[in-house]
Amino acid sequence: MKNKIFVGCLLAASAFTFQSCSDFLDEDPKGQLTPGNFFSSQSDIDQSLYALYEQVNHTQNYTNPGYPQWQGDDITANPGSNKQACAEMDKFGISDNNKGVRDAWRLHYNLIKAANLIIDGAEKAPVAKENIDIAIGQARFWRAYAYYYLVRIFGPLPINLHNVNDNGKTELTDVKGIYDLILNDLEAVDKLNLPSSYKTEPAHLFGVDVYVTQQTVKSTLAAVYMSMAGYPFNLGQAYYAKAAAKAKEVIDGVNSGKYDAKMETEWKNVYSYGNNYNKETILGINFSPTKNWSTDSEFSSCCLFESLGGWGDAWGEIKFWKNFPDGPRKRAVYDPQIRLADGSLVDWWALDDTGKPVVAEYHPMFSIFTINADANGKEVKAPYDYTKPAYGGMCTDTRHQLIRYPEVLLWYAESAARSGGDLTLAKDCLKKVRARAVDGATAQVVDGTNIDAMNAGQLAEAAVKEHGWEIAGNWVALVTRRSDEFRLNRLKDNFEYRKANAPLEVAKGFKAKESVAVTGSWTENMNYMPYPGGEVEKNPNLKR
Repeated sequence: MKNKIFVGCLLAASAFTFQSCSDFLDEDPKGQLTPGNFFSSQSDIDQSLYALYEQVNHTQNYTNPGYPQWQGDDITANPGSNKQACAEMDKFGISDNNKGVRDAWRLHYNLIKAANLIIDGAEKAPVAKENIDIAIGQARFWRAYAYYYLVRIFGPLPINLHNVNDNGKTELTDVKGIYDLILNDLEAVDKLNLPSSYKTEPAHLFGVDVYVTQQTVKSTLAAVYMSMAGYPFNLGQAYYAKAAAKAKEVIDGVNSGKYDAKMETEWKNVYSYGNNYNKETILGINFSPTKNWSTDSEFSSCCLFESLGGWGDAWGEIKFWKNFPDGPRKRAVYDPQIRLADGSLVDWWALDDTGKPVVAEYHPMFSIFTINADANGKEVKAPYDYTKPAYGGMCTDTRHQLIRYPEVLLWYAESAARSGGDLTLAKDCLKKVRARAVDGATAQVVDGTNIDAMNAGQLAEAAVKEHGWEIAGNWVALVTRRSDEFRLNRLKDNFEYRKANAPLEVAKGFKAKESVAVTGSWTENMNYMPYPGGEVEKNPNLKR
């Protein structure tokens, strides 16, 4: 029944047509839904929310919009094959027609337009104020989310708040202005005090909340405040204090039972397809289990190497993998060994008798989206087991995990350390995350220093590293590894390391280096993507 309801929601959304990316600059509104000719009933509100969440799904149901995250030091790509769009990101040499650039822009502006329709019109509906608040809360949250993604990728943006045709004349709003809008939306939603959990479908499906909750908003605010504390604003201590305060509201709510969230006991269950609707996820995107390319997640083959029958969009960077602390988390994020077509298991760096790599990619292989197949080729709802055959299909209802509770713990740990906050609680947060993830006594030691003995600076850096391990390879996260590096103005360090590309010893007697060549000289503009060429043609204001 729940499957049918969820599919029905998505089908209802098809009644809405949202033009691509910034076509709000030149669209013809005839025949389109507007706040003036809609919102006369609860049914209208429901349909607008279905349409909103369809656009949410489209921002992530395939890999292209996430390609900018390949700039982080956790993910790399095949330098050949058909992966040039990924490789361009990885080497910081991005063309304005890169499909990742185009789709990141187009799909997030589509989401903004869907949100604007609700924000401008829902208050006119003759329904209970509580229902209006929930609708507007969803819309303002996802509009803020879309701008938050875009501003960290593109920098200055044209703002669209009312879907009004301006004939390509919208000027760019600077980064500060974009963050002002993001905070205005999120802080307004925070004051709405959305439910901490929903009781009815489709807001609540499969035992978890589909709609945004109050703990989702507070967690997202913590992330945004952290972004403002770092590059390019560098507002520092005051904004890290704001982030710590918001993160602590979530932590206190979980500890008191107000918020239904928890850490999974075993790391293998975090990304398990058999534990798809877990309570560790603070913000998730639900997909429809219909095997439909437009409404399902298409990620199940994206990490499986091409030489093994997958799509191989994302490879693991070698240095990041090498430095990754051993333990259940590493064994869940990467395949510990590679299963070949004949069922044999080899190390990814293995060489044959002629010195040729046994695994053509010669890199670590992520497994966070990979699932197993049974004897009939059907997907298995269980923790992924690298020793068994991988599912060869693409479309599943894998729930994308944008914020997990351990991340909130780490955001508190880092922000408290950088703002002069409670180091005792901050250390406890870091220890709790590592206790589940890292083998034995080493869980309490980072870079040779026991967590209890760390000063504030050491603790902050340890928390940043830990967050990197927690979200490694998860390019759909609200705060990816690239996001952390961007905030700390360290993308340039990643660039310089990759440019040198010295071979690393990955096992005794075996060395490897990155396949994507990074060349040239770093410039400040390389922190951002180029604006899509097609959008520049429509709006000449889109220029650096």
